[in-house]
This record gives sequence, C-alpha cells and structure tokens, in this order.
Amino acid sequence: MGRYFLILFLVFGIVILGCDKKETDPCKNEEYPKVMKDKTIADFNRGDLYTALTDINEVKRCSPRDPEVYYWLCRIYIARQEKGKAKENCEIALKYRTDYPEANMALGMMLLEEGKYPEALESFKKAAKDDLYREAYIAWNNIGYIYIKMDKFAEAEEELHRSIILSPYPYSCLAESNLGELRSRQKRYSEAIKGYQKAIELCPDLARAHRLLGLEYNRQGRIKDACREFELTLKYALGGEEAKSAGEYFKLLNCSPTLTK
Repeated sequence: MGRYFLILFLVFGIVILGCDKKETDPCKNEEYPKVMKDKTIADFNRGDLYTALTDINEVKRCSPRDPEVYYWLCRIYIARQEKGKAKENCEIALKYRTDYPEANMALGMMLLEEGKYPEALESFKKAAKDDLYREAYIAWNNIGYIYIKMDKFAEAEEELHRSIILSPYPYSCLAESNLGELRSRQKRYSEAIKGYQKAIELCPDLARAHRLLGLEYNRQGRIKDACREFELTLKYALGGEEAKSAGEYFKLLNCSPTLTK
C-alpha cells in the first residue's frame, strides 16, 4: 500500500513539474511573424512552394487578420495551379484591405484569364489608383488591353499611353505591343507594324509581339517575313496559346525553319 502511494506521489510530481515547464509560443515574439514572412518570400522566390506554404500558414496562426498572409497564400496557390484556392485567398486579403494593390493585381490577372473583363477591369483600376505601386504601369497596360477587347478604342489608347509613360525601361514593350494591336483593330496596319517592331526592339523575346507582327506581315503577303516572326514566336513562347497559334500558321504557310538552335 505504501509503495502504491509512493508511485502515485511520483506521478503527480512529474505532472506538476511538466505543467511548470510550459513551452513559450513563438507567436508571442512580435518579430517572429515578420521573420517567417520574409522566409516565406525567400522560399517562394526559389521555387520551394511546399516550404513557403508551411511558413505562411505559421504566420497565419500568429496573425490571422494580416492581409499580407492571404496575399502570399494567393500567390503560392497561383504558382501551384490551384486557382480556386488562390482566388479565395486574394478575396480574403482584400476583405481586410480593400486598397491592397498587389492583391487587386493578382485577382485581376486571374479574372482576365477567365475572360471576365468587367470584373478584371475593376480590380486593375483599384491597383492602378495607388500612386506608389511600382507595378501600376502593368495595371494600366491591362486596363488598356481590356478596353481593346471591349472596342473602347479611345479609352484604350489613353491608358496604354499612360502605361508607356510610367513603365521602367524596357517594359513599355508590353503597352507598345498592345498599342500595335489597337492600331490593327483600327485598320491602321502600317502603324500596327511599327508598334510591334518597337515592342520587339525593347523586348526581343516578347513572343506575343512576334506573333502579332507575323499576322500583319501575312496580311500584306510578306510570307517570308511572317514565317520568321512565327518561328521567333515558337522560340520564345513557353507553350500556351501564343505557341499554338504560331505553330498553326507556320505549318499553314509551309514555312521552313531558319533559326539555328
């Protein structure tokens, strides 16, 4: 009996000692979420999406109302090709901060890919409103592109010129290419060619500009020049619709490869 009470005493003693040695939650250190957020970004930039997701979820545990947490969850899920989860997290980020330009931009890009032009336009306009947002020029370019799709040519030209003014060198090539597309839609074909050529001069590997220039050359019957532009598109495009379209024209025109690998 005495031995039983001795064991019971030792067990209760261990429990009491264990209760006294509580582990400190790292979230109580205000620097911890910041450090983990920086680590998330570093993980993301080197392509380690699994570790990035693990780290940002730890930040979420510490700071569940931080909009930046949900923005990075959105970015990670975009990279993982999980668009539903990405959109959900971008929307949560914007719930906590409606004027968050990066989140508006990311959401706008997803909506644009889905062909939801009015919704994408609204997101890009919100992103572009921030005068200190470094990538506002991309938002203005996308706004101009959507206006082209909506046949609002005057508005498209205004926003594309705004994008060109704001773009750091050489990234005005994006808006120059879209301006070329606008000129083509306006049947100002010689100006369209100049726009694509200017875009390519700034960004020689811009596949879309090469493809659109190829279409203009084909329209004019300049088959050899068109073939070269379609071949360059195939060289620079990383799959997708640009490469598919260029490949179809390359075969249709009976083009022969001329570029050395």
